[in-house]
Amino acid sequence: MKKKLSAKAILIPTVSLFLICLFVTALLALTNNVTADKITENEENNKQASMRTVLPDAAEFEEIEAEVLYLGKDKDGNPVGYAISTATQGYGGQVKVMTGIGTDGKIVGVDVFYNDDETPGLGKNTSNEAFRDQYKGLTVDTAIVVSKDNTAGNAQEVDAVTSATISSRAVTKAVNEACEKYREYTAKGAK
Repeated sequence: MKKKLSAKAILIPTVSLFLICLFVTALLALTNNVTADKITENEENNKQASMRTVLPDAAEFEEIEAEVLYLGKDKDGNPVGYAISTATQGYGGQVKVMTGIGTDGKIVGVDVFYNDDETPGLGKNTSNEAFRDQYKGLTVDTAIVVSKDNTAGNAQEVDAVTSATISSRAVTKAVNEACEKYREYTAKGAK
């Protein structure tokens, strides 16, 4: 024998579920509103720290292109180089890289400031100083590749992090994109 459902038996659980979802959604919206400013502040602080890492001689940064290209100036206001933010796809997700390029067209520093989706102990090691320092002194005029990819021998090489070739390639691609951005900007007559 089938039991007949009444409107009350359907309506009460439906309204209850709706009210629970409404309450949880309101809490999430409130939490987002409360933390949004702090998250934005932390992201800005991380970006500033990353720019100081790649251009240590810069005392201040002037934004040239929103969220991408910054001119670093010394304490006297003289240009010392550019901090360029780029992002590429790594093994596990997005990899964000800040590249510092001096006014002479040589890489001053590289900082992998976001690679949280990469494999711990492998791809995340692209943020280690030993890997990042390989880019220092390389020029913007010649492509940079991971050494195992340089079959033609006509590019500047960096060694991949062991067992993290995809992540190493992602960082290298981001650095090459920064070099391209530098060449485009300086080709317009900027120095």
